[in-house]
Amino acid sequence: MHVSIRPLDPSSDLDLEQYLALETALDEHTYGASQALTREQLRAQMVDSSYWRGQRWIALAETLEGGESLVGRASVFVPLRENLESISVGVEVHPAFRGRGIATQLAEEALIPAIRDSGRTLVEAYGEIPADGDADSPDEPVNRLARRLGISRKNLAVCRVLPLPLESSLLDSLQAEAEERIGQYRIELWDGDIPEQHLEAYGRLMRQLELDEPDEEVEHEAPEYTPERIREGERRRREQGLESITAVAVAPDGSFAGNTEIHVHRSPHSTLGWQENTLVMPEHRGHRLGLALKVATHRQLTARAPQLRALVTWNSHVNPWMIEINEKLGYRVRFRELVLQGRPEL
Repeated sequence: MHVSIRPLDPSSDLDLEQYLALETALDEHTYGASQALTREQLRAQMVDSSYWRGQRWIALAETLEGGESLVGRASVFVPLRENLESISVGVEVHPAFRGRGIATQLAEEALIPAIRDSGRTLVEAYGEIPADGDADSPDEPVNRLARRLGISRKNLAVCRVLPLPLESSLLDSLQAEAEERIGQYRIELWDGDIPEQHLEAYGRLMRQLELDEPDEEVEHEAPEYTPERIREGERRRREQGLESITAVAVAPDGSFAGNTEIHVHRSPHSTLGWQENTLVMPEHRGHRLGLALKVATHRQLTARAPQLRALVTWNSHVNPWMIEINEKLGYRVRFRELVLQGRPEL
């Protein structure tokens, strides 16, 4: 089977249709659900932001009928405001075409030249292993590729998937548990954009989340979440067809004690959602606010996105507090994810 590598052409409807088909196949294989983006929403996703720029390549296999089928992809993302020595790289191959050297070919022909051209010295990547796999096994495909890139494991995360819909009785029980300790704190729900008067305070929550992330040996500079950065992220999500369900915990003095977000694609054919950040500020921990925040947003899913079959989240394996909350809600381990970094000489 002959495979050729070339840059993705975002102006090509054919490239984008095949790219979307690959993304659907990957998500269904990995999570048991997927998003139904349009070509224009995918194009919006690929536009560089004020805070990073990206490049993408595709692997095309010649079929027996004489045409070409998109069977893999690679990407690099370069931060522009912080982590200025870093470059993030990724490669994925269609489940039906794995084990044929396509990931290695993408690394050799796309990723390694891009790393060299970038001038960045710290390379970062993520890769999956089975839930019961050995994170340090040299035989895992992700570790074979990591050796070629000159990077190694710095942290281990766990991907969990929540089957939907949830039983309201479970949420009632967990809400009662949270209310035993919540005291004078209260939970507010927001639809859509962050209210203007709360932008700066919400930015502090987002930065604290990055500062608190239990990422073991990963080198990472936490960004500043300015009002401009938050608004750009909101605009980009709208252009990609995503909607946010946001909850904040408000302390008795009126300050924000924590937050959580869920992102869902608005298409009625999208069955996959994303549980994003959840944080409780250090001085407000011990009141079951994390559980209360998640119960509040998860209650919204049946009304806001009844078509969802799965909600996906990640936790570092050294974050037992959030893992406990997720498991109470019914999240179950799907796979483990390696965070890989290094300063290779390529």
